[in-house]
Amino acid sequence: MKSMIRLKELRCENKLSQTSLANKIGSSQKAVDYWEKGKAQPTLGFLMQMADVLHCSIDYLCGREDDYGVINLDSNLSNEEQILFSLFRRCTKEQRNEIIEFAKFKNKDN
Repeated sequence: MKSMIRLKELRCENKLSQTSLANKIGSSQKAVDYWEKGKAQPTLGFLMQMADVLHCSIDYLCGREDDYGVINLDSNLSNEEQILFSLFRRCTKEQRNEIIEFAKFKNKDN
């Protein structure tokens, strides 16, 4: 059984312990540990919840795609807004903070 390497990466990127992730999705720390080590596979319900908590698609979480995927984008967003949102999701936390500060700077006169 293949381990879910991205699960651990995303969990750490989101600064979540195994226990805190488990609590957010209604599972146990031991289950999260087993999923990360490939000793067990999560059900579809848990995959959906983890993808929501970790801000990615199930396919990204499972290693089936190389970007975070489209996550319930508001249909009222323009194409440009959807592109920005998709690119923003791929940034590190540090990059996101820089983007936010830049946007605040650019909008200070408005």
